[in-house]
Amino acid sequence: MKKNVYGLLNEMEMDFNEYEDLELSPEEKEAYKRRILQKVNRMSAGKKNRKWKMAAGMAAACAVTIGAIGAANPILAENMFGSVFGKLISNAKGEKYEEEDIERFTKIGEKSVDVQAEVSKQQDAEEYKTSAECNGVTISVSDIYCDGYVLYYTASLKTDHEGLGQADGILTQFKEGGSEELKIEGLDTSGYFSRPFEKAEDGTFVSANDIDLMGDFGSETSAQGEEKTIIVDWTMYKLQGNLWDSWDESGEYAITEEVEGEWHLRFPVTIDDSGNETYAIDREENGITVEDAVRTKAGLVVHVNLPDFRKEPYNDPYNDPDIAIKDAQGNCLQWMSQKWDEHDDGTTECWIMVLYDGESDLSFEVNAKDENRTLIADIPFQIP
Repeated sequence: MKKNVYGLLNEMEMDFNEYEDLELSPEEKEAYKRRILQKVNRMSAGKKNRKWKMAAGMAAACAVTIGAIGAANPILAENMFGSVFGKLISNAKGEKYEEEDIERFTKIGEKSVDVQAEVSKQQDAEEYKTSAECNGVTISVSDIYCDGYVLYYTASLKTDHEGLGQADGILTQFKEGGSEELKIEGLDTSGYFSRPFEKAEDGTFVSANDIDLMGDFGSETSAQGEEKTIIVDWTMYKLQGNLWDSWDESGEYAITEEVEGEWHLRFPVTIDDSGNETYAIDREENGITVEDAVRTKAGLVVHVNLPDFRKEPYNDPYNDPDIAIKDAQGNCLQWMSQKWDEHDDGTTECWIMVLYDGESDLSFEVNAKDENRTLIADIPFQIP
């Protein structure tokens, strides 16, 4: 499946001072276009093709609050959640999405389990491979979080290649035919590719990848109250070291080195949703209904039914209002995942997952994308 590039651009922040207002030749225009798309692909790596409507607008419209542990003592967070999550938190500091990333890594890290603990529970433990070495590069899986709705896993990369070591980040280069494979229970994820490995202060490279089980794999992987194990196979064939602030003549990220090989990792993931709690809500306003919510280890999944916003009284030609789930202070909870089922009559049933830290008083807010951001609905609800 192809990515919705326009949706990705809507979600993205760009510094247009980098792109001067000049009369460009066709070749120069193509180079700038390629440079922008490189940034989009770097930002969006790891995201499956999904319905982007509403999610991107919500992200742009809202401020996100930082988690209490990471905000109060980020050093404590780094020590608490192990070396890979600690490096990810450290890398997030000073970046555009610092608060958002630190909050996510803190909460996911707190609820994650070590991959070796997952392997040790399996009778066929010898079949799994959590670390792979090839051509002077070692890639290892470290931590796993899964609640039946999303799967996170962290990975680290070490290399003795001078060129790779000088890079800001390492991509598993995406090309025709694919340079990477990710399968869940043998099912190809079709178009998934990993987030870049970002350089840490100690010279290693780390990444955190997320897979939306709700959108494409929900029926196959849902534990439905019973513990279940799924198998993830992750294979990379080519690694590309890049500099994030330098470009070559064609507008691509400058490459420090490319290394080909085969790095195959295979690891088990336990889906245990036995601790998930469902709360009935059943509240409606202006044709929008919040049905219920499911609290997971680190998230909240809100189930809603939406009207066709193209029709009266909404008259939105794009059927694309801004949607947010807010706390009592009006802060938006961080969007994690989503599933949309659009019906023949234009109405939509959707499940929206946000990062959650026990807030009791919440609201589901919908605004039109007009000049005044006209409020369509503001539905308060409580999670005990």
